[in-house]
Amino acid sequence: MKARTVFASLSVMTMGALLWCCMQMAAPDRQATAPQGPLPPPPVAAPNALPPATGPAVARGAAPAKVDIKVPAQLAKPVVLGPVGPAIVILPDRIDEPMIRVRLTDAENSPPSVAKNKYRGRIDIVRLATGKYVAVNVLPLDSYLQGVLAKELYGSWEPAAYRAQAIAARTFALFEMLTDGRSRQWDVNNDESSQMYGGIAGETAKARAAVSDTRGQVLTAVSNGKTGIFCSRYSACIGGASQDPFEAWGDPSVAPLAARIVGNVDDNCDKYVWNRDFVATKADVTRCIQNWARQNDLPYLQVLGKIELVTIHKRNASTNRPIELLLTDASGRSAPIRAEEFRLALLGDPLGKAPKPYSSNFEIRGEKENFVMYNGRGYGHGIGMSQWGAQNLAKQGQSHGQILAFFYPGAGMKELW
Repeated sequence: MKARTVFASLSVMTMGALLWCCMQMAAPDRQATAPQGPLPPPPVAAPNALPPATGPAVARGAAPAKVDIKVPAQLAKPVVLGPVGPAIVILPDRIDEPMIRVRLTDAENSPPSVAKNKYRGRIDIVRLATGKYVAVNVLPLDSYLQGVLAKELYGSWEPAAYRAQAIAARTFALFEMLTDGRSRQWDVNNDESSQMYGGIAGETAKARAAVSDTRGQVLTAVSNGKTGIFCSRYSACIGGASQDPFEAWGDPSVAPLAARIVGNVDDNCDKYVWNRDFVATKADVTRCIQNWARQNDLPYLQVLGKIELVTIHKRNASTNRPIELLLTDASGRSAPIRAEEFRLALLGDPLGKAPKPYSSNFEIRGEKENFVMYNGRGYGHGIGMSQWGAQNLAKQGQSHGQILAFFYPGAGMKELW
């Protein structure tokens, strides 16, 4: 999740004693087709939007904050109803600002050396079960966000886009802390697999101001009659149509993340409509699918031999985005794969030779020993907010609340700390 790559898409550490639970809601698959539509009318302010928090931004170049970090009582694990992760996490009306754990390094055979004065909070060297080590930065969540925003957005972008990004990024990080972070010794990574993070060197005055102006504010959604925070994903450019997380990779969904036509809201991005095709050899596709199948233990893909045919098997009924491809091998055996996972399989080519399509919103055809991905749109997974779209709306004079209401329709906003 990062706009700047386009241009070229707790355990919780301290929150006190909380009572909360998780609910899950899966969105149904959708089929058929629908034409692209125009940009909807200008959005209104987000429901239940709170006024911006006040408080001065930290001066640029300030020394790392000295944080008195105490070891908190560990929270009970959330109750997850259903076979998949939670769609929302329910929290009290007010909590203390939590500490987040950010993985800074890859696993190494010896304890890594990290310049502690480049990061706020503290640096922990964590030994993994494998015997290897990683460096983990432990710091207040809003301090972490100061090192995220300017790594996710361009420095010249509008303050309203920064404020919208701050709220989306805060909600995403907190959701990760309360869900995926429980099973790791860190909550988030410092790269695109979570959010880009640069520590103090990644901070700017504009980023600090956006975090300060929105202090503690998060997005909320309703699932099964309950209100809680949700996984507020975002990507660089949607290309006219967003994607549902359930259709992308099987994550539970909520109404604000439902797939829909958004029109030309992010046509300021040069990947709104691709200016090129991507050509993958059949050998590339076969190798990548076999690698993906092994990594994810997918026996129905592991049995496939050389892939000879790739067709679009399902499309979203509202957006016409491909959501499922059908792979057929030389022996005539066929197996489905999500379009987004097909793209991720290519990105994860163990030989690094396969093309890297900007998104999974493309058409595909076979040509002799190749597959051609063409008529593509967007950059990234296309779920939730478009960063380029946020900038476009900000330049049109929209507030951060209006931007968030547009990209997460029906979402509420609350101030947790």
